[in-house]
Amino acid sequence: MLKIFIILLIPNFVLGGEIDGKGIICKVYGDTIGYFFETDRVYEYKFQGGDKELELSKKDKGLYQTNENSIYFGETRIDRKTLKFHKYSSFRGKCSVYKDFKVFSKALDKRELIKGNKI
Repeated sequence: MLKIFIILLIPNFVLGGEIDGKGIICKVYGDTIGYFFETDRVYEYKFQGGDKELELSKKDKGLYQTNENSIYFGETRIDRKTLKFHKYSSFRGKCSVYKDFKVFSKALDKRELIKGNKI
């Protein structure tokens, strides 16, 4: 009886795992941010200023959750159907899916991202 009650209290949310090994790259207000899902956690990848040039940083953003419509982590929600990136309940950008880390990391090409910069 207690198990049934607990199950009813957790509506439609599942702890991560089903999307482990996949990544998404999002354009958020013109910036490129990657998220890779592994071992029930999400890691954020983005370029930041280093000593002499941009460096790709990796930050653990914690556990993620999914349901049939969205992926949730922190204050972020990604719509699984439209791949729209929402933070604090407002639309912020659009994402693309990558099937594994090799393809994901190749898509985070610094040379391609800075092409056309004037300064």
